[in-house]
Amino acid sequence: MDWTLLPESVWLTAAQMSPYLLLGLAVAGVLHVLVPASTIRRHLSGAGWAPILKAALAGVPLPLCSCGVIPVAEHLRREGAGRGATLSFLASTPSTGVDSILATSGLLGPVFAFLRMGYAFVAGLLSGILTERLGGALQGNQATPIGCASSEEAPAQGLAAKLRKALHHGFEDVLFGMRGWLWIGIVAGGVLSWALPKDLFAGALGNPVLSYLVMAAIGVPLYVCATGSLPIAAALLAKGLSPGAALVFLAVGPATNTATIGFVGKSFGKRVLMIYLASLVGVAFAFGAAIDLTGLQAVIRKAVACHETVAWWEHASAVLLIVLSLRQLPLPRFRSVPPSAKGVLVKLSIPSISCGNCVRHVKAALEAVPGIADIEVDQQAKSVQFSGIATETAIAALEKAGYPASVQA
Repeated sequence: MDWTLLPESVWLTAAQMSPYLLLGLAVAGVLHVLVPASTIRRHLSGAGWAPILKAALAGVPLPLCSCGVIPVAEHLRREGAGRGATLSFLASTPSTGVDSILATSGLLGPVFAFLRMGYAFVAGLLSGILTERLGGALQGNQATPIGCASSEEAPAQGLAAKLRKALHHGFEDVLFGMRGWLWIGIVAGGVLSWALPKDLFAGALGNPVLSYLVMAAIGVPLYVCATGSLPIAAALLAKGLSPGAALVFLAVGPATNTATIGFVGKSFGKRVLMIYLASLVGVAFAFGAAIDLTGLQAVIRKAVACHETVAWWEHASAVLLIVLSLRQLPLPRFRSVPPSAKGVLVKLSIPSISCGNCVRHVKAALEAVPGIADIEVDQQAKSVQFSGIATETAIAALEKAGYPASVQA
């Protein structure tokens, strides 16, 4: 293998995705301003078919990955959303988003993007309906930390304020929440394109049924966002994987992972968990077979082949995406933050920290508290330390922001 081609392969993967991803982030910000969370909760409350249908429709364009959709689903449940509507929202939301839809269209073609949206809607609708019909007795309302993306924001006033809020949400909240997995996916896709042989799927893995099972087995426990999984699927497609099997991976990967499985099992019971997983995997297999057994396979492969060349504006978009991704990136510290002259060093445990977006919200909540300085949030340890004497005020501010905290020994 020629190692000099590896950086080029990774860069081309980034350049092919970046323009559509930037456009998707902008649209995500606009949707956030135009459709507040309170509107979504109001329409998803109650039982029956209507909230389930609305939940499936609402989930398709929302740019929430697995780490963000779980606390939102829990919040909807507490606000009165029915069990079927909650599961429908949980299934359809992480499978797509306006950012991943546009990126899919640019990388794999509009037909594949439309089918991906169709999968998310059908899987959400079916999981919600089957949960209402076959889910059995309701489980107890067990409280769990809400975490990121759960707190209400004051509506922006004026066009300039709304534009700032849209840009902040799209290019900070959404991008910062997924940038880690996004770049892992881009690098992994580039490495796979460079390393895997072109005839990888010519043997046993060329069998559609076996390839579906392999993609589902990889995707179900794996945590990967809808956009971050895209370059991996594109690389496998280029090595001969069928478009139907690629859809199976892109479908079940974002919507099912160990965190989501644990949340559904704890909140709704094992029976509902089995219904949820069976619905997602079953619908993915059905959509995959519909692609591979019809002329859609040839259409998708042609769209992928047509995007092998990269224009100058795609290279420029990749540079811009890198710059935006590096903004406010937390840097490792090799020593503890020394106490400030304003007070002693305080350490708080925050179990609901789950992603980089959570880190930003925690830091912003503490920065608004007078008398606090030297704030250091540790995502891995799920804790924060700062210097100051306003410990109780800090805990109250974090509670209000949706991050319950306690003093760490």
